[in-house]
Amino acid sequence: MSHSKRRLRAISSIVGSAAVLALGLAGCSGGAGNGDSGGAETERISIIYSVDKLDENQNRYIQYMQDHVDALNAEGQNITFETLDANGSVDKQISDVQTALIKEPDAIIFSAVDSVGSLPAVQAAKDAGVKTIDFRPSDPEPPQYDVAFGASEEAYAEQTTIWLQGLLDEDPSLHLNIGLIYGAAAQTPQLVREDAIKAFAEEQPDRVTIVGEQFGNWQTDIAQNTTTDWLQSQPEINLVSAANDAMALGAANALTAAGARDRVLVSAYDINVASLDNVKNGVIDFTTGVLAPDYGQIIDVAVDLVEGTFTDKVYSVEPVYAVTIDNVDDVIAKLNG
Repeated sequence: MSHSKRRLRAISSIVGSAAVLALGLAGCSGGAGNGDSGGAETERISIIYSVDKLDENQNRYIQYMQDHVDALNAEGQNITFETLDANGSVDKQISDVQTALIKEPDAIIFSAVDSVGSLPAVQAAKDAGVKTIDFRPSDPEPPQYDVAFGASEEAYAEQTTIWLQGLLDEDPSLHLNIGLIYGAAAQTPQLVREDAIKAFAEEQPDRVTIVGEQFGNWQTDIAQNTTTDWLQSQPEINLVSAANDAMALGAANALTAAGARDRVLVSAYDINVASLDNVKNGVIDFTTGVLAPDYGQIIDVAVDLVEGTFTDKVYSVEPVYAVTIDNVDDVIAKLNG
């Protein structure tokens, strides 16, 4: 099956359950493992996920990957999937991968314990002719990886600026005075999220002003304190953009405590159960991101790499959602399947 067909199928499938995915796959044709193969045995493809540390989030991602493997096998593929838990240790991640290479896997997905320290494990896989996928892309991306897999920061930022433009179009008298709360300074890919709003303001100086910038290190309490300070020093502020949902919650807490929530909007990044609930309950006004089950698309990327039908260096998870009170119920329904 071609990469383009897999991508269209993956994008149209919103939930991670194998049953729903199997329905979405029914119309695919051409390629190993389909009903027209004449009964020929499908070549086995071995995929390993080397995870930095198993936690609630990683367990969910692993389940979505396994669901996708099950769905592909149900239509005739022959894929094995195994997880290696580094338990937060660079040395263990390297050792686990070196041991796993004895099994001659076809592809290894890496959630690196350390973006630099774990590279010997990636290099060992590369030297063994194994396809390598980075589940936590860096900037710049190390050459040891064949593909950087993840959500597109640029697409996230675009959805946010589209929402901001909609606010301006709806109220021609509105002037946005925005406070920007970045994540962690060392995590450069996420800077795009708030930098795009700065560029948006520069393009429309008569409609948009940036009144404050702060690194929140992804922490609710830092964002709460920052927003409290801005309410004192920049009383004209009417929108806080936070680079993730936890910091957006902190901003909303500060606004509520000051009795200013009704006049100051709050936007976030990253879609999860908490952020969707916060939009639905009016805690925040906007969030953008992808649905976690769609991370199962990484299995398609691994298979296509092995088969030689995917040659790009970057894969961006799709679709990207822009969520407000108007569509939050629909997105929650898609997330829950």
